[in-house]
Amino acid sequence: MTTPEIITAIKDVFLGIAAATTAIVAVLGLKNWSRELKGKTEFEVARNLIRTTYKLRDEIQNCRSPFISAYEFPKEYKGGSRETSSEDEAQAWSYVYKNRWASVYNAILEFDSHTLEAEALWDKEVRNRTDSLRQCVQELYAAIEALVSDKANRGEDFKSDREYGKQIRSTVSASPGDKNNEFSKKMLIAVSAIEEQIRPHLRRSS
Repeated sequence: MTTPEIITAIKDVFLGIAAATTAIVAVLGLKNWSRELKGKTEFEVARNLIRTTYKLRDEIQNCRSPFISAYEFPKEYKGGSRETSSEDEAQAWSYVYKNRWASVYNAILEFDSHTLEAEALWDKEVRNRTDSLRQCVQELYAAIEALVSDKANRGEDFKSDREYGKQIRSTVSASPGDKNNEFSKKMLIAVSAIEEQIRPHLRRSS
């Protein structure tokens, strides 16, 4: 083999190696980019879900606040005096909780939206956890309806079943610092379960 032929052969080998190296680098780069993109996507979904979880938790706490200002009642409400009919009493309390519930409703719409995104990434496990929090919301709504119904019946509903009345009142109303409240404990467990699912995805992308 002549010198020019040897040089040409060596050149072809180097070109082949360069091409192979470029291909490997491209594949590795694509994998890294894909991994990085997946990590960013999971981080965004996790962040949005935990943000809306906390927002829903806070709105539920606001709705359950034991302190009800006179300004929360309709202007014509006479504060539960003898002149107030049972229908007016029920409507007044319904007015209070309808306004309070508006923020909870908006929070749960946002929460549900991000739950769907999370479920698409992490299957049904995350859905099971978010459903627990949603069940708390449904329980609170049912308790509010029961409270308003009791007002409409002049307190007779709870008089006939005092334990039931106690349970409904403790569900509807509790201070944030009440660690013995059963509904509050149920809420804490539901939120903690979502945190447990989400936190690894937040740490992975930090």
